[in-house]
Parts: sequence; C-alpha cells; structure tokens
Amino acid sequence: MKTKVTLCMLMGFVGSLCAQPLPPLFFGGPPGMAQFQAMLLQRHQARTLLYREALEELRKNPQAADVPLCPSGVQPKAAECLAPPVATVSPAQPAAAEGPSAPQEVAKAAAHVPAAPIGRRLALLIGNNGYQPPIPPLDTPIADVRRIGQVLRERFGYEATIIEDAGKQTIISRLNRLASEAKPEDSVLIFYAGHGYQMDDTQMGFWIPVDASVKTARGWISNDDIARLLAAIPARQIILVSDSCFSGSLAREKRLTKIGPLQPDEILRRRSVLVMTSGDEEPVSDEGKEGHSIFAWNLIRALQSAGGLAPGHEIWQTVHRGVTREYPQQPQYGAVVSAGHVEGGEYLFGLR
Repeated sequence: MKTKVTLCMLMGFVGSLCAQPLPPLFFGGPPGMAQFQAMLLQRHQARTLLYREALEELRKNPQAADVPLCPSGVQPKAAECLAPPVATVSPAQPAAAEGPSAPQEVAKAAAHVPAAPIGRRLALLIGNNGYQPPIPPLDTPIADVRRIGQVLRERFGYEATIIEDAGKQTIISRLNRLASEAKPEDSVLIFYAGHGYQMDDTQMGFWIPVDASVKTARGWISNDDIARLLAAIPARQIILVSDSCFSGSLAREKRLTKIGPLQPDEILRRRSVLVMTSGDEEPVSDEGKEGHSIFAWNLIRALQSAGGLAPGHEIWQTVHRGVTREYPQQPQYGAVVSAGHVEGGEYLFGLR
C-alpha cells in the first residue's frame, strides 16, 4: 500500500479521511513529521487488517511463502524450485558446500580473479500495477520500469527486459532464467516496483505479486527467497533495486553509508551484491512527479546525469538527497553478504 488513495480504498473509508486528503507532496513542501507518523499508523492498521489471514498462516508456518531449493545439479525448468546458489553461502548463514563458503574465503579466492571488462549488462525490471481486489492497484510501477529501462538501454547499454503485472511464478521463473543465462563477467540489475509488506513480530519482508492473496502467503515472495535468487546469479556485479513498502529490510544485512576509494580493477575481481531500496522499514510513497513514484523519479534523474563509472553508492546518495528533501522517506543502500557479497565490492553502472 503506497498512496493515500490506496489507504481509503483499503479501509473502505467514505468519511472525513477520504474527503479531506493529505496536502499534495510537492505543493507547499512535505507533510510535517507528526502528520506523517499518523499516516504511517493508519496505513499499518489497514495493512494488518487486509492481510490478517495470510499473516496468521505465516505465524504458524514462517516458511509458508518459501519456494524449495532445487536439488544439487538440477536446473529449474520454471518456478517449481529456486536455482542453486553459485555463491556458496545460504541466506541464513555460511554453508558448507563445494568451494569456499565463508565471505573471507570468497574474498581470498576473488583476489586471484583477473579484472576483466564487464561483459553484457542485463536488466530485469518488474512493474506491478494491476492488483486484484481487495489488494488495491498502484499507479506508477509500470511507467517507472518502462522509463528506467529506457534510460538503462540508452545511457548505459543494458539489455533491459520489462515484465508488467507479474505473478509469483512469472517472477521466480524469470529470475531463475536470469541465473542460468548470466556469466561471471556480466553485470546484472533487477528492479522491482509493487506492493510489499513486513511482519511486525518477525521483521520478515515480502514482495506481493499481482496474483497474491490476502488469505494465504503462498503467493508472496519472501526476502529469504529473494536472497537465494541473488545467490544463484553467477555475475560478479549484481544490484537489486526495490521500490516497495518496507523494502529497507532487504538492505539490513550490511548497510553502507560510506564507500572507500573507488578502485575499479579491484572491484571487478570481487563479487558485489548490492541492494538499493526506496525506503527503510516503512511505507513509501506511490506519488511523485511526471507520473513516477518519488523514488523512481529521482533515480531516473540520477542515472541521466551520472558520469564515468557511476558507482551505486553515488547514485544512491543522489537519490537519497532528492527523496528526503521532499518526503520523509529514507532510501537505503546495503550489501547482501548472504548472497556472496565480498567486502570492498561495489556496483558500477557506468561503461568501462
């Protein structure tokens, strides 16, 4: 749930809340913090009410939304299982598997990998507008992925694939395919715009695909599965950009507020798995400018004006300044160590 209109639809309000909408975000400045906190509480209550049956299922079975890992040596044909990890660490903790397991061992092995030019630049962009009642539709995700895909193609040379109004099987299947097609020298960007949710008690976050149900979590995609899908992509350059409510939990493993001196040759020897999110562990706005969410609008501008190698942290800083200047929403940037990120790694948008 990302807009005040959505809140009204979701809670069935026909009284004062919907009759007296919040002030426009870009006319007269951002809403005050007290007003914003009240809005967060209302959205939280509406979300909890809407998803109550699925949440009860998750409390009884925290793995209710998870997709099983494919057996070793088995590549998934579609979405019946998740592709096996190439970074030999699990989303929960380092696992004993073939090859190095702990991040320190991965780093040691990566030191012997030659710094090669980036191969293909692959982008998979998922934009979900068309949710079925009682989950309210969104206004901007499809416009966001179309425009960001265009910028990635024209500005940076990405092969951009756009998926609109995707259900869980489609998302899992396309990410599995990306894992099977990407090479170590490739650069991979994944962008998701749509509904999201985070449980209060377990702090587990989820993507909500368009075919998701409020009665069961089986159609949701958990953060654990997202991390496993990232771990299955063999590329050494990976970034996930998530524009959804409570997406900040994806960046929780290792939040990055500072990056050391940029040394491209060293970076390209390492496995870099980064996450940029539209907010912290909070609802985010579906409103913005020119038909885009506030996060997507600032991301588009940052990518259009980027020069040189355009490291991910630099793009995030630009986006963060733009978003927080006009709305009390905190974009995050972090590393997914459980998917094989190596200390000192960074994502490079720019051409080499």
